[in-house]
Amino acid sequence: MADPRPGEDPSRPLHRSGSAARAPILVVLVGALILGGLIDRAPGAAAPAVVSSVQPVPVAAPAQALSSSWFCAGATDDHLGAGADRGVAPGAVVIANSGSAAATGVVTLVPSVGSQVQIPVSVGADGQTVINEDVPAGAAWIGAIVDINAGGVAVEQRIDGSLGETSAPCATAGSSQWYFPTGATLVNAAVVISLLNPYPTDAVVDMSFTTAEGLEQPQEFQAVLVPRDGLVSVNLGDHLRRRQAIATTVTARSGRVVAWKTDVVTPPASGAVLLGTPAASAPLADPAAPIPGVTLTLGEPAPATEWTWADGVAGDGVDEQYVIYNPGPATAQLRLSLDLQQGEAEPFDLSVGPYQVNAVVSSEEVRIPPGVSHSAILQSINGVPVVAERTISATSPSAWSGLGELPGGQLAADRWLVATDPANSHYDGTVVLYNPGSVTIQAILAGLDGRAQVPLSTITVGPGRRAAFALDDLRGVVDEPFVVSASGPVYVESDYYGINGTPGISLSFGVPLS
Repeated sequence: MADPRPGEDPSRPLHRSGSAARAPILVVLVGALILGGLIDRAPGAAAPAVVSSVQPVPVAAPAQALSSSWFCAGATDDHLGAGADRGVAPGAVVIANSGSAAATGVVTLVPSVGSQVQIPVSVGADGQTVINEDVPAGAAWIGAIVDINAGGVAVEQRIDGSLGETSAPCATAGSSQWYFPTGATLVNAAVVISLLNPYPTDAVVDMSFTTAEGLEQPQEFQAVLVPRDGLVSVNLGDHLRRRQAIATTVTARSGRVVAWKTDVVTPPASGAVLLGTPAASAPLADPAAPIPGVTLTLGEPAPATEWTWADGVAGDGVDEQYVIYNPGPATAQLRLSLDLQQGEAEPFDLSVGPYQVNAVVSSEEVRIPPGVSHSAILQSINGVPVVAERTISATSPSAWSGLGELPGGQLAADRWLVATDPANSHYDGTVVLYNPGSVTIQAILAGLDGRAQVPLSTITVGPGRRAAFALDDLRGVVDEPFVVSASGPVYVESDYYGINGTPGISLSFGVPLS
């Protein structure tokens, strides 16, 4: 491979045959990090080494950029169409354009088996385009590489099947390491890690796991070849059967990849032994997860010393957990602080040993009142970085049903673009802002209607506080992207929940606009 030209990012492909050229966004990321004031602190001497220049979150290229690239995976093929057996997580790529001119490009569908398919796309100014992920011969799993000849664009991976709808922003950079704190392989629960290699050289990947059995490194999950411009799906249940909790580390010996995790929990069989019941502890029990659902998560490319969630709630049928994975050799001393919508809560101090997982279960903590919304910040007191996610499961008496998980945020910004907005008669949609600063912030939510950015509502967010836009209260039945513009750096989380018998929970951050 030729040396990159000055100003080009050597970690990204310089071109793709038949696709748009890709422009680096390293300068954009640095600017956004400065804007947010949250450049990650350097870990202490005992902390594990991490890849330098890792991009912690997907960030949109600036509006004046000539091109941008996005990497999506974690979905099953949608080739049979609606009403048929479309797989466990039928996927679509959602592209939103916040620019004042149309954006064009190419979506390259990358199946786990078979040939790629290239689809030309055009996204109108302040508009949205949805590309269903299907290839003629079908494939068990599928990814997408999205090359756009413009900036100011966000791309999300969406899955929508019988277990519900969920979405997450696609990646804008690969990494040699990825981390996932959660997962389970039970009689009705599966975990699939999708490894997408959008680069022009092969990658070789090792996978290790922390489970109740300790540190596990099955030989079959070592030296996994991920071919250039290829996708490899790894079903953890093939060699890690009946694990109630799995934390995963993906390490590339050579090359870089983008790693996604798809958790699929099907309804338990009639009369099945369920986790959480006394019968589940019987010696010969093969318990099932009690709540069905599907989650889609882009991995974290590095541990960090601080994680932030704009939204949170527990009780009334909603089980919430903050799950923390320490992938390094030193014990992490941590503090979890919650900002309650009503009242106050003392922070939680906890430690997580080397290569261990620990969790704060909200329903077991009297300091977290049921039904009271909150934001949360997890900080490392001794500088040892960790990886953390917030998970929820919901069932009756809650109006929601399903599973959700969200890695903590690491970047605050003053403008955000959210590509997917399903607030309608089937889903409740909420946009939650958290202000990490010391001054009050004003924010405007504007919808992209395909012609302009239409202001819909304004909100005030006090220092260290959260505030929410209830999308359903704003405009009824809608389906369009939106932009949040604030007078200072905030976190913007976009969540939606199935209602009226519709399953599914989606928790995700928006995409910072430079």
